[in-house]
Amino acid sequence: MLIRVVSEAHGAEEATGIARSLFEGEYAQLCPEFDYGKLMTEGGRWSQSFPESIQNEGSIRADSEIGNELIENAWVSTTRELTRRMAVIRKGFEQFTDKELLEGRRVEAEVEPWNPLGLAQNEEEFYDSYTTDVRYAMYCVGDYAGTVYYLYNGYGTAIRNHSEYEQLLEEIATDDTDNEDHSFFVTPIDVHY
Repeated sequence: MLIRVVSEAHGAEEATGIARSLFEGEYAQLCPEFDYGKLMTEGGRWSQSFPESIQNEGSIRADSEIGNELIENAWVSTTRELTRRMAVIRKGFEQFTDKELLEGRRVEAEVEPWNPLGLAQNEEEFYDSYTTDVRYAMYCVGDYAGTVYYLYNGYGTAIRNHSEYEQLLEEIATDDTDNEDHSFFVTPIDVHY
């Protein structure tokens, strides 16, 4: 999956370094949540689909057209994944008793994984490794990072709800950083879970 890290930095190079540090070193925040993180400067799977500036520098200003698009697409992906997993959880509570949910090794809900709430018109429109396991869906919704969340701040914390997303957009729009020399940048990262 392609996550996006939004951080405050002096420039694109520093923002790329902040994003890299979330995967490397003793205090890496996003490992082991993800197996690895590959920047677009390192030839991530989607690197060729990005403008040359991202391929060369790894990051782009968040208030640019491309930056806005990266952030918005990450939020759309997050809300879609949360909605799909919540549909599995709801269906699981309808179908199973508490005992079955708590004691079952795998508890599969009878919901179309690719279209629980009309998000796709047919199965071919949506590719992923989605599961209808109710307990796994609960884990994903309750986890702090991982396959449900596509947008992170520079500290490796997932943007988990609409109010956090709105706050991030407000900070970017007003460039409300602690230091006038800093701006917000977006760094796309190819990750494997």
